[in-house]
Parts: sequence; C-alpha cells; structure tokens
Amino acid sequence: MKYETEQALRVKSLALDVMEELMKDEERNVQELKQLSELFSRCICDLVNVYTNTSEDHETTLKGTVIKAKIGYNLVKIKRDPITKE
Repeated sequence: MKYETEQALRVKSLALDVMEELMKDEERNVQELKQLSELFSRCICDLVNVYTNTSEDHETTLKGTVIKAKIGYNLVKIKRDPITKE
C-alpha cells in the first residue's frame, strides 16, 4: 500500500475513534472542542495539500498530520481515562 494512503487511513482511524468518544454521553468543555476542531481542520488541510501536490515534502507533512490526529485522540482519551496521581 502506498505510504500516503497508509497515513491517510491512520488519520481516518483516529478521527473515527474521536467521533466515537464524542458521541458518548459526556459533557465536553468549549475549549476542548475548539482544540479538537482546530487539530482536525489542520489534518484536513494537510491531507488536501498532499493529495493536490501542494505540499513539497509529503512524508514530513503526513507524519505531522498523524501526530496532530494522535494529539486530538489523546485529548479525548485523557479526558475519559484520567491518570490517577498518588
């Protein structure tokens, strides 16, 4: 499978996981939703740049895109599964 396709599918998987978490009956604060919106909007822009050949370095762009998606995923998961401090 092409590298670009693998990375795009990874971003899609993370986005679907975030959507699943958001659909659960939990209260979300506005700041968290703003951060998620920004991160995934940037992911969309990055993917469009790669697929329209606007981006010069596809590999670096895609790595950054996956990182942004992981950060969004972690924002949702940490809120749901906080680490307990002793």
